Amino acid sequence: MTRPGAASSLSASPFSLRRYQSDIQSHSHDHAQLVIPLDGPIEIEVQGQGRRLAPGSACVIAPGLRHDYAADPALSFLVQESLWLPAALGDTPFISLDEPQRHYLAFLHQMVRQGRYLTGMDQIWLSLLAEGQGMAPPLAPRMTRVQRHIEVHLAEPLGNARLAAIACLGQSQFKHAFRQQFGMSVSHYIRGRRMALARTLLAQTALPIGVVASRCGYQDQGAFAERFLAETGLPPSRWRQQSGPRP
Repeated sequence: MTRPGAASSLSASPFSLRRYQSDIQSHSHDHAQLVIPLDGPIEIEVQGQGRRLAPGSACVIAPGLRHDYAADPALSFLVQESLWLPAALGDTPFISLDEPQRHYLAFLHQMVRQGRYLTGMDQIWLSLLAEGQGMAPPLAPRMTRVQRHIEVHLAEPLGNARLAAIACLGQSQFKHAFRQQFGMSVSHYIRGRRMALARTLLAQTALPIGVVASRCGYQDQGAFAERFLAETGLPPSRWRQQSGPRP
């Protein structure tokens, strides 16, 4: 199947908000599709497997599979179209979303409502779903070492030279191997992990925004705020107000 990133050929954004009809519809298509209820259920059947799919779950439709569906036209659904699925994810049409997936889904919903799309957002979502189902392809040991180093040192500079050395690869080999394993560039992966940490710290702690920025590898609070706004559509202070720090 097509490599990660090819989904951009379907449309400017692989995500859309849709409503369906109460009469049963049926079709198939040559790309994968995910249907995710946001505020109510959908009746959906994929290759003879039917379910009343409620919020907190998702339907993964592999390319070429016929599916029948119907829903209250007042309800909305997040739909993702992709030319790539993580290995075996399409073998399980119906999945329940865990807490990290639901948290990222809320972020996706907000971005789609604002008409925003960040490169790689769809790949991160598919990888999260695969990991939650225990289906993510195993990382090579050298990439596991790199991943662990990144997670522990998000507050520090993370250059390709150092990461390549940890992987015992030349820089060109390392960048190619990293993209093969994670479906994105090193810089994009690191930025995504830093922004994920930032969202968690803002939502779950009362740390000053300058401290959050520092823990996420930004010594300049202004640069951090600018990047956070670009990634989420909200400045850090507004994100915190909406998410609410826990005491």
